[in-house]
Parts: sequence; structure tokens; C-alpha cells
Amino acid sequence: MTNATFVTNWVLDTVKKEYAQDIALVVSHTTLRIDDSEKAIGYFVPVTERGYQFGRTFILNGEGFDIWGIGWERLEKFANLEEYNITCLADGEILYARSPEDARRFKDLQKRQLEYLSNPSVMRKNALTAYEQAKKIYLEMLFAQDSDVKMGAGYVLDYLAQAIAFSNLRYFKKAQTEQIQELSTMEKVPQGFPDLYCRIILEPDQEKQKSLCYESINLVKDFLQSLVPPHETMVKQDLDFQMLADWYGELSYTWLRIRYYAEQNDAVKVYMWGIMLQNELNHICEAYGLQKMQLMDAYRADQLLKFAEHANQLENMIQSMIIREGGTIHTYTSTEDFLYEI
Repeated sequence: MTNATFVTNWVLDTVKKEYAQDIALVVSHTTLRIDDSEKAIGYFVPVTERGYQFGRTFILNGEGFDIWGIGWERLEKFANLEEYNITCLADGEILYARSPEDARRFKDLQKRQLEYLSNPSVMRKNALTAYEQAKKIYLEMLFAQDSDVKMGAGYVLDYLAQAIAFSNLRYFKKAQTEQIQELSTMEKVPQGFPDLYCRIILEPDQEKQKSLCYESINLVKDFLQSLVPPHETMVKQDLDFQMLADWYGELSYTWLRIRYYAEQNDAVKVYMWGIMLQNELNHICEAYGLQKMQLMDAYRADQLLKFAEHANQLENMIQSMIIREGGTIHTYTSTEDFLYEI
């Protein structure tokens, strides 16, 4: 009998005899074990404080075990794709259930998670979130040394790979450990990413690792942008376009400022109001699944009117999208019209 089998049997016997009212489920989750073929204890679902206290860590015959509890509230987060290791719920298998209702609740959470994994809009947002996390880690890497550089490089790769997997409506069953192999089964992977992934891991020089991470981030950025038609949403459902209309009403004066100061040939004011608007556009594009609107890329100090015209084009795109999707822009052509509606 293996150590894992012995421990699993002990957990099941102990829960049934001593924790029947405190633990709802015992779940096998083995995708992250060295031997993933045996149905070993992964975690349990406590429903009382005493149930949580059943958790323990120990080493048996040189093999470490972490018997940990995941409450229903946290499993809800797994179902909503708010937790890192999606596989814990997705690939979990019930070994013991206190009641049929507990088993049904677990399977319903797996079903909900699968629905989210199949939703392009949800997965697009998760992909962008993972990409942003990779960028944050890279920025920390720039000021790191020694082990922290190698650690940072690994996590940059991890989150970039997640962004790619999410874009394929997939997740990693093996978390970080077999991402190259799992990516090879996916349809949409940026050309050259697997090679960069391996080069970063094999690179001994810290500064070269940083440079390769920068290259990989740009590669995935272009990949993510290529998946969305210019200035179109991925999926229209569950998006509040009235909120976007209200945002536009608030920001419309900034477009007016840019036009006014461009006519005044005031390069500084145009630039500073431009970066403020670019920041707002970045947030909106991320929230609504839009391809990034490149406002400041068009800025030239000696071509302010041309820049203002570019800003106008982006404004028209936003107006058209709001109206097309049912949002209402509160605009009046006269004071009489304003007073009449108010």
C-alpha cells in the first residue's frame, strides 16, 4: 500500500467516524501530484470550525502531505474563476459526501465553472487580468537581483501562459509545471512563445532574462490585441452600456479641452489632457473587452490639430457603440430642451 493510499483511507475513516457533522466532502485532486494516477486525498470541505481544525501537514516515510480544508465560500470563488488553481475544482473527484445535497452542490459548482470557462467574454477578461499581472511582476523584476530575477521570470511566464490558455477557453490542469505541453494542444498560441518560454528558463544571465521577458510580454500583448476586431466587444452580454454612456458624458469635456487647446497651439495642455484621456480609455477598453484605443500614439507637438482630429475619431467610435448597444447619451441642443426633460 502506498503512503497516499494509506493516508487517504485514514482520512476517509476518520471523517466518517469523528467528523460526520463537520465535513461535507472529501475530494481527490491529483493533477499536481508526481503520480497523478491514484485517487489520493486532495482536500476536504469543512462546514464547522471543528471541521477546519481537521487540517494538518506531516511527512510520512519521507513523503509530505498537506490535508487542507476549502470552505464552500472559497469553492464559490473557484467556480467564478477568482482563484488561481482552477484545476482544484475542475478536476476534483468526490471520495466522500456527507449527503447527496453536498455532492450535488459540489457538482453544481463544477458546472458553473465550466460555463464560465466556455464564456468568451469572461475568459477574455481573465486573459487580460493575467497579462496585467505578468507586466506588474516584470516591473518588479527590473529592480530585482539574483534569485528574485529568476523567480520573477518564472511567474511572468506563468501568467502570460495563463493569458494564452484563457484566450483558448482553457486552463492548465498541471498549473505551472507542464504549460508547454498543454499549450501544444491549444489552437491559438502566439508563434514563438513556446521557444521564448524555454529560452527564459534556460538563460543563466539575469539581464538577458529580463530582456527576454520583455520580448515575451510584447509578443503576448500583440497576440491578445489580434484576437479582437478593432474597437468591437467580444460578447455584448452582461455589459452595462448606460454606464459607458455616463462615463462618456463625464469625459466629453476632456475631448472639448483637447480641441480647444489644439486650436490655441498649446502643446503642453494638449499633451497633459491627452494622457488623462488615454488613461480613462485604457480602463474602458479593458472593462468592455475592446482593443486598446491608441490616442497618445498620434501626438506630435507640431501637429496638434491632427491629434485633435484623431481624438475626435475615437470619440465618434465610442458614441456610435453606446447608441448601437442601447445606451443613452444625455445631450441637449438648447436650454429649453434641457429644462423640458429635467
